[in-house]
Amino acid sequence: MSEAPVFAKGRDLEAAARALGPWLAARLGVDDVRIENLVYPLGAGVSNETILFDARSAGREDELVLRVAPAPEHQMFFEPRFWHQHEMLLALRRLGTVRVPEALWFEDDPALLGRPFYIMRRMRGRVPVSMPVYNATGWLTEATPGERRTVWEGAVRQLAAVHAAPMEDFSFLHDPGQGAPGDEQQLTYWRQFASWALKDEIPDTVYELFDWVSGNRPPVSTPGLSWGDARIGNMMFGDDFRIVGVMDWEQSSLAGPMADLGWWLLFDDIHSVEHGVPRLDGLGTRQETLGLWQELTGRPVEHLHWHEVFAGLKAGLLALHARRSMRLPAAGRPNPFIERSCRLLGRTGSVGSS
Repeated sequence: MSEAPVFAKGRDLEAAARALGPWLAARLGVDDVRIENLVYPLGAGVSNETILFDARSAGREDELVLRVAPAPEHQMFFEPRFWHQHEMLLALRRLGTVRVPEALWFEDDPALLGRPFYIMRRMRGRVPVSMPVYNATGWLTEATPGERRTVWEGAVRQLAAVHAAPMEDFSFLHDPGQGAPGDEQQLTYWRQFASWALKDEIPDTVYELFDWVSGNRPPVSTPGLSWGDARIGNMMFGDDFRIVGVMDWEQSSLAGPMADLGWWLLFDDIHSVEHGVPRLDGLGTRQETLGLWQELTGRPVEHLHWHEVFAGLKAGLLALHARRSMRLPAAGRPNPFIERSCRLLGRTGSVGSS
């Protein structure tokens, strides 16, 4: 059985512990804090450096997580708004309907660790990781269909809770320079992403997909809170298979709920049929997912085909950027995200990717 990868960023963890100790002691109001057991989590921390650690002082012990803003050489997103991640956690905790980690402190001074960072309380549980894919190996494969059903239902309920959040509570996500909230801002952002990430190496298939999504935009865009990276692999579950928390808000926006549904269905396919493995019994089918989401939100499913095509384009661009930034050869390697979007349009198309 292959293991999930570790995404270390070359940091001296002992030096980080020494730097964090006095800073954290001041915020806890104690004389001294011992920073111990620093470790990178398995299968997490691609876009933001993530380190788990324990903080011990007189009379208390805290299990914490350090998230550090990406250095330019590790930057996965165009103009990453690192501060927004922290604000998302605070806003969602205030609402109390979406289970997210408790954000404790944000530090924007890069003097301490070289980049801005924030600290949050650690959640305990298990994640259906993507590498290796959870439908083929890992704890979900060892669960019963009923236990998997508990996982799936809890996941969809949390997705619906995201989409019930009042948009005004997340106004800090609005970027008027990119147009109106919803589809317009998303198209602007991802065109900028492609130019930033790929420079003059944008494949023809990507141009063709941009032409299609631009020319076939839904007549009405319904803005609203969008998680951005909506998938079961960004959720944590307890030993009872009930959801513990929803993670990774780097791509959050006001794109609206349909953007999340398109992304969710894309990755549901990528982590099953696109890998040549069947979806585990108990994890809801496409129609079950759409049916439960509609029941929970009271919203109709609108323009899903467009959002699925766009989701594949977005995920494909991220895969292309990751391969390019790691200086890995793209020729001859399929991009399942782009290929899926092409198939949805009845076309053939392939570009190198991950």
